[in-house]
Amino acid sequence: GHPVPRTRGLLEHRLLAVLARMFGVGAVLPLLHRSEVEGIAKYRRQAAQWTDPAAQGVIRDILPDEIGHEVETFHAMRQTRASGAALRSAILGASDGLGSVLALVSGVAAATGSSPAVLISGVAGVVAGAVSMAVSNYVSVRAEHDAQASEVRLLRDAAEAIPEAKRVQLEQHYQSRGLTEAEARTVVARAARTPQALVNLDLTEIHGVSDSAPESAVRLAWYTGAAFVAAGIIPVIPFLILPARAAIVTAIGVAGLALFLTGIVRALLTLSPFLRSGMEMFLAGLGSAAVTYLVGLALGVAVG
Repeated sequence: GHPVPRTRGLLEHRLLAVLARMFGVGAVLPLLHRSEVEGIAKYRRQAAQWTDPAAQGVIRDILPDEIGHEVETFHAMRQTRASGAALRSAILGASDGLGSVLALVSGVAAATGSSPAVLISGVAGVVAGAVSMAVSNYVSVRAEHDAQASEVRLLRDAAEAIPEAKRVQLEQHYQSRGLTEAEARTVVARAARTPQALVNLDLTEIHGVSDSAPESAVRLAWYTGAAFVAAGIIPVIPFLILPARAAIVTAIGVAGLALFLTGIVRALLTLSPFLRSGMEMFLAGLGSAAVTYLVGLALGVAVG
């Protein structure tokens, strides 16, 4: 007769779900894979520490499932590796927007003590920074795509011109991975029954070139620019409603929190601890703002 309690996920799980909806499942798979690896290690430690036969029996039943989850997430992570580019672009734009615009408004506020002056410079900085970051990311991604396409074209030409040499190279590669000469020859013969299959095998196995479609440079540039604007406007907003001195304190506090949260999200890509990543972003952003504030204060005194 008791009502079933409402199921609520952990904050970390809810954050992962939001990021997966925004940037795709591939963006959060590395963290999920790491948690599976850590889970397996935890169960193995418990199996070594606990002497109770019943507990060890439970752990022996659990471990195969955990290992299966690790294999599944690793396979999915390799299949969707490119999805993380969207999250990387967004984090790049957000972190640069917060840090650079906070430093800008801090320097202008220290030099002028005027909220309108900070608003003008802050908005200009947000617009200019967003456009610059988006264009830079677009050019960078396009250059990477062109370089990879050129490499693929050259490798395809070589594999089609000298298929036997490529066959031998693949056999030697598999032998270096532990297969016997006969096994390597069999694997290559079965996996490369057509010239196109041989080319694809050479690209993926020898050169590590993915056959998946690359991320759109325009899409990644849009993520970077939009994230820069969304994050960069945060330190500017307090100057809309507060005097310069009160606004700079508020901007530093709000932007500092946003920098910390950005660092936590960045940990999804670097697989570093959440707290350490958040503190690194927090200290780096506030450090640059402090330096710029002191420079602006000195300039204001000198000019004034």
